[in-house]
Amino acid sequence: MDLEGIGAIAAAAVAALGVPAAVLVGRWQMRAALRAAEETGRAGIAQAESTYRAALDAVRTEADAAHQQWRRGIRRDAYAGFLLAMTRCVQAAEALPRERLETSQDLSGAENELTRTKNDLSAVLWVEQLEGPPAVADSAGSVSSLALELTKTLARKAEYFRAASALNHLSMSNPVAAELDAALMELAVVVSETGYNAQPASRQMPPPEVAEAVERATELHGRLSDDIGIPEWVALLNEALDYFTDPDVLNGQLSSAVDQFLLDCRQTLDAQARSNCQKLWISSRSP
Repeated sequence: MDLEGIGAIAAAAVAALGVPAAVLVGRWQMRAALRAAEETGRAGIAQAESTYRAALDAVRTEADAAHQQWRRGIRRDAYAGFLLAMTRCVQAAEALPRERLETSQDLSGAENELTRTKNDLSAVLWVEQLEGPPAVADSAGSVSSLALELTKTLARKAEYFRAASALNHLSMSNPVAAELDAALMELAVVVSETGYNAQPASRQMPPPEVAEAVERATELHGRLSDDIGIPEWVALLNEALDYFTDPDVLNGQLSSAVDQFLLDCRQTLDAQARSNCQKLWISSRSP
C-alpha cells in the first residue's frame, strides 16, 4: 500500500474517532446549558415569589393600617358623643324650673327633655362598652353614674326651690305658712349644730333636738296639707335635713371622672396612631 492509501486510512480513522468525541462534547455542553437554564429558572421563580410575598405583605399592612385608622376614628367619635350626651344631660337638669309655677306646662316640657337626655346618655354608654377598651369603658361608667346622680340631685334641688317659692308666696297671706317656713329654718339650724347626718348611708339616729324640730314642722304642715302637697313637703323637709349630697360636691367628683376618662381616651387613641405609623413605615421599607 502506498503512502496515499495509508494516509487516507489514517484520516478516516481519525475522523471516525472525532465524531463520537464531538457528540459527547455537544451532550456535555447541552447538559450544562440545561442545568444553567434550570438554575436560572429556579432563581427567577424564587425572586418572583419573594416579590409577590413582599407585595402581598405590603398590601395587607396598608389594609390593616387603614382599618385601624378607621377604628380609631369610630372610637374618637364615640368618645366625643358620650361627653356631649353627658353635658346635655346635666344641662337639662340645671334648666329645670326653680320658681313657683302657675301651670305645669313648663315643668312638663323640662322634665321630658331631661328624660330624653338621660336616655341618650344610657344609649351612648352602651357604645362605650362595645368600643372599649376596658379602661375607657370603666371610666365612661363612672362618668355616667356620677352624671345621673348629679342630675337627680339637681332635679330634687329644683323641686325644693319651687316648693320654697310656693311656701314663701303662701306665707304672705297665711300665718301658719309663715310659722312652717320659720320652723323649717330652725330645723336646718339644729341639724347643722348637732352634726346630724340624715343621709341613708349614715344610719344615724336623730338627736332629740332634731326629732322635736321635725315633729313641730310636720304638725304645721298637717294644717297646710291642702296648700302644700306631699311632694312639696318632702322636698322642703329633705332640704332642711340636708338629706341629699351637695351638687357642688358631685360636680367636683364628675369633673375628676371626666379628666380620667379623657386621659384614658387619649392614651387609647395615641396608641392606635403610633401602631398605624409603625405599620405604614414597615410597609414603605419593604422591597
